[in-house]
Amino acid sequence: MKYLEEIGQSENKCNRVIGHQKLNAIGLQIASPLYVTTHQAFLAYKKVRRFPKVFLDELRIAFRDIRNENKNRGVYAGRAYYVPSYESPPGPRSSSVTDEKIIIHEIKKLFDFAIHNKFDEPGAQIGTILHPFISPKIPYGGGSITPMVDGKSKVVIETIYGVDEGIQTLPHDTYVVDYTNERIVERTLTTKTECMETTSQLSISMVSVPRQLQKSAVMIDQDILQLARSYNNFSSIFGPHKIEFASQPEGIFFLECVPFRPDISKKTVEAKGRVKTISSIGDIKTVSLQDTIIAIDHHVIRQRNMDVITTLAFSLPPKRIILYPGSASTAHSATILRERGHVLVFVKQERFHSNDCVEIHIRHGEHIVKHV
Repeated sequence: MKYLEEIGQSENKCNRVIGHQKLNAIGLQIASPLYVTTHQAFLAYKKVRRFPKVFLDELRIAFRDIRNENKNRGVYAGRAYYVPSYESPPGPRSSSVTDEKIIIHEIKKLFDFAIHNKFDEPGAQIGTILHPFISPKIPYGGGSITPMVDGKSKVVIETIYGVDEGIQTLPHDTYVVDYTNERIVERTLTTKTECMETTSQLSISMVSVPRQLQKSAVMIDQDILQLARSYNNFSSIFGPHKIEFASQPEGIFFLECVPFRPDISKKTVEAKGRVKTISSIGDIKTVSLQDTIIAIDHHVIRQRNMDVITTLAFSLPPKRIILYPGSASTAHSATILRERGHVLVFVKQERFHSNDCVEIHIRHGEHIVKHV
């Protein structure tokens, strides 16, 4: 096909595409079939702001192929942006699409987002990735695997019911696993009253976890150890990566992986001041030069409102301190804020409101934020 390629054929250099190719190469289960639109598709759209007939014909073939092989799943459309200036440019994404007209609209939205944010710079490759939507529902869950910076042969595995993105803003289970000796060395099980699930073609919503499951482990030890073994096999070939996964009735799917680059900055930052919380694009217009500590509202992350993150990154005066929900292992969409010269402080599930007074201490990559 001219405008779509299967994952093994794609030459898109973005981390998401390369990550799927790596996972597939060593036989880990990924969503399939998986297609990537070419940069030529983007250029053809950008020229007249509509899709060529040939592209639409190819898209319908790919859409039906995915649906035919995944009768109970919709189709996911997400960014496949390679932008030389940014390591991980953010972008919108669909949920579980079952309507061909909607998938066309979703790809248009992804291309328009890239144009609006000027990601189509020289050398860029603007594509989209299409595959069956792997979306756990209770009692299944998802999460991430991240290598420990200070521990050889150890990984941190975080899990939550529902979609893996819930680990950014919600209480979840955490394991430290020695994958060489196949041993869980630490475990922290939390009470999980809420999680995130796909509730329509285009939305992911908060749902309540049944009381009898709230204190139970999302995944059994056998599956946690299997994840560690899979990571060991992967990293022995490709080196340290962050990997996202989802459990399903037919097994564990590996959703995404990107090279792991720990924050080993020796920068020391000491700051004290009042917080300015950002919940919408409208809030960004009210940020003043005196607002040096900016908190991202948890709802921005839950709703995946990438317009807010991107607009904030490009609009803020330089060197703002950003209090970002989640951790460095889960919040890869925050990278653009660091690349625009701001200081990222990951605050896990802690909440901050406008006019809260805080003290911030950053030493050797360790973050401490205290209300005062």
